[in-house]
Amino acid sequence: MTRYFGTDGIRGQAFSELTEETAYRIGRYIGQYPDGHPNTILISRDTRESGEALLEAIKRGVLKSGGTLLDEGVSTTPSVSFLVEANHYDYGIMISASHNPYSDNGIKLFAPTGEKLAEAIEEAIEDYIDSKEDYLPVKEGKYLYSPELKEQYLAFLCSNFHGKKGVRVLCDLANGSASMVAPSLFAKLGLDATFINASPNGRNINDHCGSTHMEGLAELFAHGGYDLAFAFDGDADRCLAIDKSGRMIDGDAEIFLGALSLREEGKLKGGKVVITVMSNFGLRKALDDLGIGYEIVSVGDKYVQAKLKECGLSIGGEQSGHVIFASSLNTGDGLLTAIKLLNIYSSQPSVYAELPKLKVYPQSLVNIRFSNKEECDGALLNPAVQKAMKEAESILGADGRLLVRTSGTEPLLRVMAEHLDEATCRRSVSLVVNTIKEAYPCAE
Repeated sequence: MTRYFGTDGIRGQAFSELTEETAYRIGRYIGQYPDGHPNTILISRDTRESGEALLEAIKRGVLKSGGTLLDEGVSTTPSVSFLVEANHYDYGIMISASHNPYSDNGIKLFAPTGEKLAEAIEEAIEDYIDSKEDYLPVKEGKYLYSPELKEQYLAFLCSNFHGKKGVRVLCDLANGSASMVAPSLFAKLGLDATFINASPNGRNINDHCGSTHMEGLAELFAHGGYDLAFAFDGDADRCLAIDKSGRMIDGDAEIFLGALSLREEGKLKGGKVVITVMSNFGLRKALDDLGIGYEIVSVGDKYVQAKLKECGLSIGGEQSGHVIFASSLNTGDGLLTAIKLLNIYSSQPSVYAELPKLKVYPQSLVNIRFSNKEECDGALLNPAVQKAMKEAESILGADGRLLVRTSGTEPLLRVMAEHLDEATCRRSVSLVVNTIKEAYPCAE
């Protein structure tokens, strides 16, 4: 089991939990893995102020191992996935903490296929991080600043667009990676686009904006005469949307529409999709009613991707807006998701008209933050907490469900319930949350 890597790379507070030494060691190891032969590696980062220092540390490590480091500059996480596979690079590295605040940062690693690294490689990197000696041979590498690679990624995104031009869209770029890509992309697509939160300063990424804070976007959208609104997270691998009816289109709705679109085109492989345990109960019911099957996996895009690959399926994702269109890309891409929604909205109106069939069950979700991951994991096994969970499940009965799980990236315990009756949801969640806080007074 990995010690530093979570479900989406290594993540933590910059320079205290995620240090420059750790970044250097990652670069040093991946620069020559697995056989000592120098590798060609693509690197990018989001707009956090700590990103440049962490990139420099990784750079020192890669070059000391004799590797060639191609620096795309500030760009999106999925751009790294795409470019690594398209150009047959050995590895890709993205410096980002996704939707987390600016004070956090992370390092995501991609295999030559554009997929996240296998756990065995992550464990080998962790062993090297923990080793007292730097036992790897020293060689001389090469660094190339290569922002032109972004144009190749933009061309890929444009190739997926077959909707109508002139659609009016409002985009919240979260002061993150999308700020450096979306304006050029939407201009190339011929869309009438307005952008907000597109002026990153190193500290305002995800700050009351983007896909985790959509209140401002929704207010502007309601009075702007737009067709669609899109909100991205810090590294633009997620996308949420709003349509003219005021409906929030989350990852569940994106999967629903994407599956129907693919089926209409005869491209829904296996007649199934991949969803996670966090997907709304209403999505399962809607898919059942339409004769579309589904595989359920744990939360984490790497689990979605693995199941898509295992079963040879076309689409899957998370409620958070992290959706993988597997026939186009091996990872979730918020900009690609926006393009797919634009295609459906403007060119497949009969498919888009099916969206009301997706009835969202009321959901109550509370996140409880602990001081460390060990305490968080332990709370899930606490006898009093387990007893409260059983009582909550009894309250919910057959018309609802309870899900209590730890976050893969933060010391959070997530308590969620769904039921036809919203009050029953809240009561069930409160029972479990109050029990946890009684047992762990320092939890927030």
